[in-house]
Amino acid sequence: MKRLITITLQSSALIALSVNASTSASAGLMPDLALQGAVEGRQFLQEAQFPQQEDSVLSVWAEPELVWEWGDTQRLTFKPFYRYDSADDERSHGDIRELMWLTYGSSWEVRAGIGKVFWGVTESQHLVDVINQTDLVEAPDGEEKLGQPMVHATWLHEIGTLEAFILPGFRERTFAGEKGRLRSALLVSDEADYQAAEEKEHVDWALRWSRSFEVAEAPLDLSAAWFQGTARDPFLTPDITLSGSGPQITGLTPYYPLQRQLGITAQATVDAWLWKLEVLRRDFDDHVAADLKTLGVAGMQDYSAAVGGFEYTLVGPFAERWDSALDVGLLLEYQYDQRGNDAAMAQNDVFAATRLAFNDADSSEILAGITQDLDYSGSRGVMLEASTRLTDFTTLKVNGWMFMADDQEDTLAYSLRQDDYIEVSLNIFY
Repeated sequence: MKRLITITLQSSALIALSVNASTSASAGLMPDLALQGAVEGRQFLQEAQFPQQEDSVLSVWAEPELVWEWGDTQRLTFKPFYRYDSADDERSHGDIRELMWLTYGSSWEVRAGIGKVFWGVTESQHLVDVINQTDLVEAPDGEEKLGQPMVHATWLHEIGTLEAFILPGFRERTFAGEKGRLRSALLVSDEADYQAAEEKEHVDWALRWSRSFEVAEAPLDLSAAWFQGTARDPFLTPDITLSGSGPQITGLTPYYPLQRQLGITAQATVDAWLWKLEVLRRDFDDHVAADLKTLGVAGMQDYSAAVGGFEYTLVGPFAERWDSALDVGLLLEYQYDQRGNDAAMAQNDVFAATRLAFNDADSSEILAGITQDLDYSGSRGVMLEASTRLTDFTTLKVNGWMFMADDQEDTLAYSLRQDDYIEVSLNIFY
């Protein structure tokens, strides 16, 4: 299966601390302060593949947010992040998620500093989301991102919202260490190789257009974005050591090529239907792709990819029979990648799920589903996400992942087949 399997439970009983409260600033000198953090426990359900790994892991993280505002049009936001993990030194890490100055006028705004930008509309995969680097040690779904240095200008116009990005610094993807779970047999090096001579200092750029339309009284949101610069998704090249028995692969080194990417998104609301689509075209330099191919690294080629589907919401289907405010959403998405089995994930998969919104005072929700790889019949996954609020400042979450694969050619899923886990977190907002 080229999309990893998830089980995420967020329910009401166990450990997650969250606190949310703001203190007001006086005269712009004292910041508004908010804090969120969590205590998390992971229990892996199968014996570890490697002797250094542990079956039980405890971690804590904190993410304060400070906001200064002065005048009528300026704001400074600072949001650092730090996690401590009891097992994996690579997962114990800090980051500046945001350190952003903002100024704006009636039809424009400019942001400068370190920030996060999200692009995408689909549930199962975010193909076009390219500005920020994935913080992979946080969770295997790739949803968490590292802060990205940027200058971000936005202009509101009758033809739509126009955005321009200058991205002057590159962030390398995080990977699990020797003692970490959710990794392959070969460790990924902390050192990386680049196509760009400037390496991390290469300046990337992006342009984006987005607009909302009304078509037959139905809202339609469209966007198109062009990105040019260092690829956020690295290719892993083998580290080869010569020994008496011949060449041995002893590890993997990330290689970041230059890429050109066109991404398009569409989302339409038609009565209770929400239709979603992301389309991607990504190009590389031919000579670099040829060099990687000689090393046995697949997947670096010009290609197109898409993910699309729908969510249909049943509003209050049990209201009359059980006096329930529950809404039920039905989701179905198809994932396609032109590279076929050379793609790392989501090359020919179907994702089906249901979303339950209880509409209660605790904002309880459940998302449950299944992903089936159509090329590898033994690769599938079940996903469940649920959440509820315990108090005004605490939320309970339980995350679980199951990786099902019986074919070694499905490299990514097969390497994680013994890393199923359940994670319970108590989130605090202050």
